[in-house]
Amino acid sequence: MTTRDIANTAAPDTVETPAPPGPVRLTMQLVRGFGQLSLQANVWAGVLFLLALFVGSWQTGVFALLGTAVSTATAYALGTDKRTLDLGLQGFGGCLTGIAFVLFLGPAPSTYVLTAGSAVVCVLLYSALTTLLAPWQLPVLTTPFCIVCGAVMSAAPAFTRVWHGVSPAALPVSAPVGTAYTWTDLWHGFFTNISQVALSAHWYVGMIMLLGLFVAGFRQGLAAVLGSAVAVLVAWALGAPPDAVAVGVYGYNAVLVAIALGTLFLAGTVGRALYTLLGAATTTVLTATLNAYFAPFGGRTLTWPFILTTWLFLAALPAIPRIRRAL
Repeated sequence: MTTRDIANTAAPDTVETPAPPGPVRLTMQLVRGFGQLSLQANVWAGVLFLLALFVGSWQTGVFALLGTAVSTATAYALGTDKRTLDLGLQGFGGCLTGIAFVLFLGPAPSTYVLTAGSAVVCVLLYSALTTLLAPWQLPVLTTPFCIVCGAVMSAAPAFTRVWHGVSPAALPVSAPVGTAYTWTDLWHGFFTNISQVALSAHWYVGMIMLLGLFVAGFRQGLAAVLGSAVAVLVAWALGAPPDAVAVGVYGYNAVLVAIALGTLFLAGTVGRALYTLLGAATTTVLTATLNAYFAPFGGRTLTWPFILTTWLFLAALPAIPRIRRAL
């Protein structure tokens, strides 16, 4: 995110109150790094998100801790803005990278090394992108994670000590015709849309994360509910495969867009709600587009639909006077 937008990512009580010194302050910075997986600087939300990661898989939790710790330590070593550290903005890129690597590469020794090295690069990219995007007042969001993870995953099959699977490349496959949805597909999809923000396909992980969002604030929780519901509805209406909807493939970007536009970057107007819902629907379709784009060479969609949709809808604001950006 840009420096101008940093304050919008924290609850009021986390912005004005001076952070405790020493180990307590460091712990809060690390925990907020987990909260920033869903754009939250609330400490208790971060605690619940970390709990959700360990509930999904203890290995996921370990790699998330490793990535967050290395990114935070790197930010300290480089002397980056302490405010971004206090809000967890320096840690969440490494956190996501650690989660992605253990999921895609497995818990091999090389994965630990790649997680640590990539967490360092995420901090550098965050600083670089903050500078590059500042003239357009666009937030960095999860772009460092997407760039680093995409680069490593594209290169991984070339290295036998890194890649332990088969070639991930595949041609896009058309959705099966006439496959019926079940109620389980829909409600699982609703919660996994939220859990997939942390790359988890477990619906119960999504329930814990949703609780964390409501702890952070009612608007944050409501935005996640509406974003997930819109994604399920759009995917169902367009005939997306039920099994893909059930594991949250189409909905996690809509959840992030709803939180970003609905609670962080737009001023509170009636138009904001409609604009946010349009953004959630747009990113659901864009997710399918990028899935097809990346498939032939084994790329990963990750949160690119969220990033591109948020940038598009924020960049359009100067020409839309009825929708205003939050100050």
